[in-house]
Amino acid sequence: MAGSSLGADPSLVARAFRERVLPCGAETVNRLESAVGEKFRAVAALETVPEDRFSAAFSSVLAGVVSTRPYRPEIERSTGSETVRTIVRDARAGRFGPEDLPRVAERLGGGPLEARLDLASELLHGAAPDRLAHLARWVWNPGRRTGILGEFGGAAPETYAGTQARLAEVRLELDALGFPSTTFAAVDVLLALTYAGRLAEAVDRSFQGGGIERLLPGAFPLATIVLGVRRRLSDADR
Repeated sequence: MAGSSLGADPSLVARAFRERVLPCGAETVNRLESAVGEKFRAVAALETVPEDRFSAAFSSVLAGVVSTRPYRPEIERSTGSETVRTIVRDARAGRFGPEDLPRVAERLGGGPLEARLDLASELLHGAAPDRLAHLARWVWNPGRRTGILGEFGGAAPETYAGTQARLAEVRLELDALGFPSTTFAAVDVLLALTYAGRLAEAVDRSFQGGGIERLLPGAFPLATIVLGVRRRLSDADR
């Protein structure tokens, strides 16, 4: 309930599920969750992909992190394959927790810290999606106190560990609502559709029906962009 130690409000989780997830339809949501699962597998594969294919594999993972777009060549040049392999391997082995995210970001090269934090989140989450939630800045930015996690009630988390705790509770609530997941993929879907819905509503209000908003993607396409799975879905623009 609101004000609980983990800070998630079941009624807000249920409302977001009802208003953001269910209208997409079960088949579409299942395919979106499957695309998220494919992204997890792409991250995990970085640990063992042959060296002559590593660059292409890492580029593919980078392409799914929106905030890295201006810095991708620099990140690729500055981050060695062994660094990435070690991060993924250690995450899979349980050597990292959410509190380690800033330390992992410091090990990545190229780009500003903010972009490296988002990439570090993708690497940790993708390597251990059953254990580590998605902690990118659109989910929650402890420094600026922004992100979609504030939609789900309670006092805002102040740490990555607190963020993880709230996301774990959201995962339990989704399970109770009939949207279970052996990983945090269902939570990712809920958060992305909620975030994208808020963005779409803000665009509609800003343009006040002037027609320009029709040129911009709707909530579902925005969610695929936020999740970094747009290229994995053939109907992402629907």
